[in-house]
Amino acid sequence: MIGRVGANRALVLNATFEPLGIVSTRRALLLVLATRAELLHATEAMFHSERLTLPEPSVVRLARYVRVPHNRTVAVNRRTVFARDGHR
Repeated sequence: MIGRVGANRALVLNATFEPLGIVSTRRALLLVLATRAELLHATEAMFHSERLTLPEPSVVRLARYVRVPHNRTVAVNRRTVFARDGHR
């Protein structure tokens, strides 16, 4: 790989394999090195340092579950429909 570290992106999954978001490959690599995440899939590109050679992560899974608040469902009634449509 020719380019900067973190120029590409990696998918971050929760401990239950739910997608959480997309981060730079640099952030994904740091999560793996800190053992906060495990590498699930990597590209063919490699990162080299003095002592390590690591594959470029494309999918990582967090070691611990992260609670993600879910949006409440909005009740469908006259007031919310008018609010949605700009009171028209």
